[in-house]
Amino acid sequence: MKTLLQKLLVPHHLEYLALDRDFLIQETSANVQRFAYCDEIVSGNDVRLHFPELVGTEEILIDIFEGSLPNFDLKAMTRVLEDNSRLYFDMYIVAFRNDESHQRLIIFFEDVTDRMGLEQTLVQATNEMNILLSTLAATNNYVEKIITSMAEVLLVTTASGKIKKVNQAAQNLFGYSDSELVGRQINAIAPIGQSLHDLSKQRELVQTKGEVICTAKTGEKLTLAFSCTPIPSDIKSISDGTTDLKDFLYIGRDVTDRKRASKRKVAQYVTTRILSASETIKKAISAILPVICDSLGWDNAELWMPEIGEKLLSVTKRKFPISDPNLLRCVANWTKRSISIPEFVEVAEQTTFAMGEGLPGRVWATGSPELIRDISESDKFYRREIAGRSGLHGAFCFPILGDYEQENSTRSILGVIAFFSCEVQCYDEELLQTMATIGSQIGQFIKRKQAEAALRESEEQLRDLFENASDLIQSIGADGHFLYVNRAWRETLGYSEAEIAKMTVFDIIHPNSSPDSLHIFDRAIRDKEIDENTFYPDSVEAIFVTKKYQQILLEGSISCKFADGQLVAIRAILRDITARKQAEDALAQSVSLLQATFDSTADGILAIDRTGKIVSFNREFIEMWGIPEEVMALRSDAKMVAFVLNQLKDPQAFQERIESLYEQPEAESYDLLEFQDGRFFERYSEPQRLGDEIIGRVWSYHDITERKQAEDALREEQEKSEKLLLNILPKAIAERLKRNETTIAEYFPEVTVLFADIVGFTHLSTLMNPIDLVELLNQIFSSFDLICERLGLEKIKTIGDAYMVVGGLPEPRADHAEAIAQMALDMQTEIARFNAQNNKYFSIRIGIHSGPVVAGVIGIKKFIYDLWGDTVNIASRMESHGLPWRIQVSEATYNLLQHKYLFERRETIHVKGKGEMTTYLLIGSK
Repeated sequence: MKTLLQKLLVPHHLEYLALDRDFLIQETSANVQRFAYCDEIVSGNDVRLHFPELVGTEEILIDIFEGSLPNFDLKAMTRVLEDNSRLYFDMYIVAFRNDESHQRLIIFFEDVTDRMGLEQTLVQATNEMNILLSTLAATNNYVEKIITSMAEVLLVTTASGKIKKVNQAAQNLFGYSDSELVGRQINAIAPIGQSLHDLSKQRELVQTKGEVICTAKTGEKLTLAFSCTPIPSDIKSISDGTTDLKDFLYIGRDVTDRKRASKRKVAQYVTTRILSASETIKKAISAILPVICDSLGWDNAELWMPEIGEKLLSVTKRKFPISDPNLLRCVANWTKRSISIPEFVEVAEQTTFAMGEGLPGRVWATGSPELIRDISESDKFYRREIAGRSGLHGAFCFPILGDYEQENSTRSILGVIAFFSCEVQCYDEELLQTMATIGSQIGQFIKRKQAEAALRESEEQLRDLFENASDLIQSIGADGHFLYVNRAWRETLGYSEAEIAKMTVFDIIHPNSSPDSLHIFDRAIRDKEIDENTFYPDSVEAIFVTKKYQQILLEGSISCKFADGQLVAIRAILRDITARKQAEDALAQSVSLLQATFDSTADGILAIDRTGKIVSFNREFIEMWGIPEEVMALRSDAKMVAFVLNQLKDPQAFQERIESLYEQPEAESYDLLEFQDGRFFERYSEPQRLGDEIIGRVWSYHDITERKQAEDALREEQEKSEKLLLNILPKAIAERLKRNETTIAEYFPEVTVLFADIVGFTHLSTLMNPIDLVELLNQIFSSFDLICERLGLEKIKTIGDAYMVVGGLPEPRADHAEAIAQMALDMQTEIARFNAQNNKYFSIRIGIHSGPVVAGVIGIKKFIYDLWGDTVNIASRMESHGLPWRIQVSEATYNLLQHKYLFERRETIHVKGKGEMTTYLLIGSK
């Protein structure tokens, strides 16, 4: 038998023992002795003598032997060698079956001394590592406490900019949690302006600094002063083994408040400079709005003012002017070039706000600034939907404060300025204070400019008043020379300024002037007798001589100015009354001519005053009304009215009209009076004015009896002509012909045409008197006409005993086929009724087809509205190929009616010009 070693092919580093069921050694490997506890291993000995570790494992060994347990092992057995060194080995026990009669337990031995040495070294290293880790953990805890307690923002990133570490200050400032920041790119918190990651790329292994605008979770913009320091790493590059990879440490200090304070100071300073240098309000506003936006980070600005502000700026883009002083309107607007918000700006320019309405109206009402964090989500903002589409969010509005009003114990509000930003804004108390100060500065500037403008306007108005006055204004010095004359004086008298400078008043005043005026000038200028206590008339009448030696009659007021008791000027405002004097003379002639005209006019004229007293009347008025002279002599409107009432058909309306005009003296009136005897008068009246005052009323009566009779006759003839035309043509076509349209033709894509023929009528015409025959035909067709009118269909024509009607024109209708079908059924009913009443035996044959036609009027004589097209031909064939007392329809009409009417399919018929056609017989409605 070969040895087990040969059979098992045991690896060379293992030794083994073979045991029988009684644990007796049957076979050993060459070097197994070195693992025994004592004595030499001899075959037949109990294995427990050499390996006491197996004591107590007998049951396990038997289970392995019997196959109920696959194997068993003992680890890290120890032997002390002669040199006091230690031998470590592992034992592996398995069963081996050669054949049914030979079964053994095999114990393998493996020397694990080297491995155990390594494990012990590893344990020692692990213990040392634990000590180091404990120390490192304590150090990290200490560093973490320092980082947590830092007031500055701390960020640690990888070389690629991914955040690895943030402190509590960073979380508090940005509003993100640790998990929301770690793993993100550092530029995610600084999406605009200078890239935060760029600080790590400026100089290798050197600390860099810079200010970066960051965005908090709320959307608030924060300015941070960052320092960036590279942190060398021991991790080597895979490619070249160098330590190129670094982390970066960012330390940031929030300088937002400092920056905002600086920007607010700049805005306030620049605003002050602009206000001090601007000549007009318009120039100041156009410069201030962009400066404040650029300084404080706003994207759009609007100035809202009432009507007076719009006039001050002299500009408006409003499509429909508004003159309500109690409404705010946008009078100035500025938008940053980098954004485009045309819809937002246009709506602002066309919108007005009353006090308390919208953001501008609320600030105008309260006098307090207001900030809205996000207008696109605010119900208080009127243009929130447009703002959302335009990308605007933050809004701030502050008042422009004017002077203190004693009666209200508040400062007046001249307007408001609103700013808008593409970013969400946060509450800023210092901003409110700064803008309140700027608003006050702008308000004082506007009030100052308003006062200056008012002063200039007053001076210009006074100058214009003097220069443009129609009166002659002059100022004479104490020596009689002219100090000032206005344009009317110069133009009226014709002297040049050079000539006036050399003249005195005595050179132009005529000796025939009134003695009072001559006396004043003599005493004041020549005799020097007038002082402040001297009485002199305050009005004068004088004659001045023009350059062309014409005499101008003047009247007016005069006053003397004194300084330190001495006369310094004589001022006079004179009016040229030369033309008035001439006009008064001409007026007397005109009044005489007017009275003659008044009496000779063909209309009756009556004038009364506000009290109802007759002021004047002409002869025609008395004759038209037949009023006795004794009644008119009473001069009473009420007496006169009482006399004429019995002549009128409607005296009550006549009286009520007069009374209503007494209540409305400013109204004009016109009415038509109808008399018992058939006459008609037109009555006009309008108030009589003297300047702006109504002093009475003038009545004018015109007899239009003949004209009224002619108009009535003409109207009657027109109605007859209109009725005749409508019996021939549809109303719409008739209207077009009256507009002189020469040719009328229209295409109708969907109509239904009906042809009807009275069967046997031609034969009957040979047997009856023509007049009786036409009378019968008229009765039948008249009843058809009534059906056609009732159903809203259009009769086209009759040809002998044939009748043609169409549905769907000239006004298109969706139910044209249904209306024609009902017409056909009603025509059958009507023929049956006619036969019963007249003891006749007429029958009717009807054909119907649906499709497109052309309809219109052609020619210049004997107009008729007719149809053309294949649809007309097929409808005619449906009738001519039909059956008496039956309604034959084409397949096109059948398709339109089959859902509402009953049909009987007819055999295919041959139609001339169309060939074989499928037709149907209409039975009735479903």
